[in-house]
Amino acid sequence: MKVRALFAVVALAGVAASASAGVTSANAFNVQLRNWNDYPSSAITPDIAANQTSHARITENMNPPGTSDPQKFANRHLAYFSEDGGANKLSMQMNQSFKISYKMVLNSNVDNDGSGQNWPQQPEGGLFFGNDRGGGWIDEGGIFVVGNGTVFVGGANQKFSLIGEHNNGTDAFKKGDILSMSYTYYSAADFGGTAGYAVEFMNLTTGFSKTVRNTFDPNGPNGFNDGSWVAFRWQHTRNPLVDGGTVNDIEYYDIAVIPSPAGASLLALGGLVAARRRRA
Repeated sequence: MKVRALFAVVALAGVAASASAGVTSANAFNVQLRNWNDYPSSAITPDIAANQTSHARITENMNPPGTSDPQKFANRHLAYFSEDGGANKLSMQMNQSFKISYKMVLNSNVDNDGSGQNWPQQPEGGLFFGNDRGGGWIDEGGIFVVGNGTVFVGGANQKFSLIGEHNNGTDAFKKGDILSMSYTYYSAADFGGTAGYAVEFMNLTTGFSKTVRNTFDPNGPNGFNDGSWVAFRWQHTRNPLVDGGTVNDIEYYDIAVIPSPAGASLLALGGLVAARRRRA
């Protein structure tokens, strides 16, 4: 699996961030289409209404070979959470815990040509974070939902957690399955000095479920630095053997943002940290 910005630290560019009360004040999406634009002749159909954060969908026809676009990597689109009606992406607060829950469906014919090959790799989606390192540098990461059934959490200074891996036969889903997911952020201020996260994953089509809990890497930000951002991601690829063009379609719905609840998940994460300290 090739990922252009997997766990990358990149120069800050593009949309400005607003002064923020944090993620729980989100009231709209700030949409950035063609954040990557390897296929500029593609046809994009966004379905993201203004002044809401409950639904976001983008369908894209990458166009078949023979167009003006040579075979490249991918197009990427982002819907940043915003607290000013979508004018700017909001600035996360390191000391504000939160929970984002949602359902999603990923559909694509990128590998549906009978050859068994992936061209050049699978589409991807999921919740996406930019952890502000300071000095204009952003460390990207999130929940990576890959079209071959792989799902994992990492980057943005989060320690790596695996939910499903296609290469070892533990696929978490197939294209078209309905996925229910949540991401809970526990700030260091609310969690005894160590920031952490919990991701709950359930495939509502097959019944497969898994919860992962982990902390942030001690060699970087202890959580999400002030000024960081959160978004939904569409990373669309093209299969050059599909005559009618590759169609990618990722939908997020039933999206809810709430303050992070203290309780069983927090206690379980506390046990994980305590165990690691004992082994240290």
